Amino acid sequence: MSNLRELGVNLSSLGLGIEHFVLRSNNPNHMTREENSRLIIEEAFKLGLTHYDLVFNLPFFFDVFKEFIKNKRKKITFTTHFGSIYSQNGPNHRKSRSMKHIKPTFEGMLERIDTSYVDIALLQYITHMEDYEKFVKGGVLDYVMELKKEDKAKAFGFSAHQPELILKILAKKRFDVIMFPLNFATGILDSTKKLIKYCEKNEISIIAIKNLMKGKVFTTKKTDYPAYFCGGRKLSLKLEESSSPAQCLRYGLDQGAETVVFGVKTVEELKNNFESYKNEKDSVDYSRILYQFEQIVLSG
Repeated sequence: MSNLRELGVNLSSLGLGIEHFVLRSNNPNHMTREENSRLIIEEAFKLGLTHYDLVFNLPFFFDVFKEFIKNKRKKITFTTHFGSIYSQNGPNHRKSRSMKHIKPTFEGMLERIDTSYVDIALLQYITHMEDYEKFVKGGVLDYVMELKKEDKAKAFGFSAHQPELILKILAKKRFDVIMFPLNFATGILDSTKKLIKYCEKNEISIIAIKNLMKGKVFTTKKTDYPAYFCGGRKLSLKLEESSSPAQCLRYGLDQGAETVVFGVKTVEELKNNFESYKNEKDSVDYSRILYQFEQIVLSG
């Protein structure tokens, strides 16, 4: 039994990240941003995806989400991130490590979506140890832990992209869950293997992200992969054969992830990814794709 299930948080194997469709400015078929968002999350629920990742605190999405969960709160789980705040000026979201901004953002979100708790509270995207210390020194970590004691969060953890950094943070503090990229480029790293073993031993649940790698593995053209996909190192790779969504999603689950969260921009993209996983999950073979990544990543 996973640590999250012991805490009463039952995640679906596949989860939906909301930022890809919520942040779209040009929606298909002349739909508004809200209309497109509503269609996608409703379709996801019909397909059996019951975990949702609210990585950015975007007030214009909260009304849609409030309507969506009002009769489903006990049937769905969702993650919210502490460290991304909404800004009226400039970009819609920006990074913050200040309680002055983080606390009212969280409390405002609970009120806007009309719920008394979140399932998972994550410190958002820690980039280095000094960044983590800002959460600690500023009181944000204590605040999130207090939310768990008050049953306003069932579990707490953090997200980061580098396995070595995650291990250093876990050595300092016990967390319930971590979120990080677990894909063909990162899963083969010794640091990732060490991290997965550490989590298994200490009953820390894993949420995998960046598995589809923005579709870059769905082509045989030479493609550049950014460092934040690949554990801190940029890659350039030409695959001999393209991957499928099922191969990407199944790989993350096979490595020990509780759930794999992926993003889409349209209902059609959601259906294609899900159908690929549904039809191939029991017979999927990603060995040749993995081998190609091993050749370039492990060669140094």
